[in-house]
Amino acid sequence: MEIKRYFTLICMLLIVSATRAEEPFNGLITRLDGTGVKANVVVKDSDKRTRSDGKGRFGLTDIKGDETLYIIVKRDTTTVELAGHKSIHIILAEAGEVVESKESEELMNYGFGYVKRRESIDYSSGISGDRLRATGTSDLRKALMMCYPGLKYINGELCLMTQNSINSSSGVLILCDGVECNLDYINIQDVSSVEIIKGSNMYGFRGVNGVVLIKTNK
Repeated sequence: MEIKRYFTLICMLLIVSATRAEEPFNGLITRLDGTGVKANVVVKDSDKRTRSDGKGRFGLTDIKGDETLYIIVKRDTTTVELAGHKSIHIILAEAGEVVESKESEELMNYGFGYVKRRESIDYSSGISGDRLRATGTSDLRKALMMCYPGLKYINGELCLMTQNSINSSSGVLILCDGVECNLDYINIQDVSSVEIIKGSNMYGFRGVNGVVLIKTNK
């Protein structure tokens, strides 16, 4: 029983630490009549982006008070300065201009439970097989690192240096034609293209450190 109690305490401390490491930022975009606005929300000079739902709700994490948001509704882009706010309610006119943007304590109180999906930092970089072969090396790992400087080989793993690992391994997930594989077994001559995806949650827990998608000619 003592061991079980000790284990439970450790788990609770880890959860608290993880929660403190990331702060929720909740936002709401509405029209003057209170109806929600669906929009793409992009953090300026950052890879962070998300989308508001049908009620105009959106969520981000670890946003600084001096950040700037781009609110994109169809073809209209509106710039909103956070001005130190810890949450934000944006009211848009029909023409797209901001009528008001204000901090909302109510939104802050909702915490992480405000929306199901927060920011997406997924974005990819495509490399053709011809470009890899043009490096002059037959080693696919070396060719990838030459074409994509953000990739490093550390402790026997291919890693994306811009990612913060949330588990003991910081290695990227490597998939060849949809199957997890080892780069050592792939002939560079067979490669059609490689897509490098940063921080993808589409591939489960392993994908948070990045994904290397390899397509072959076979």
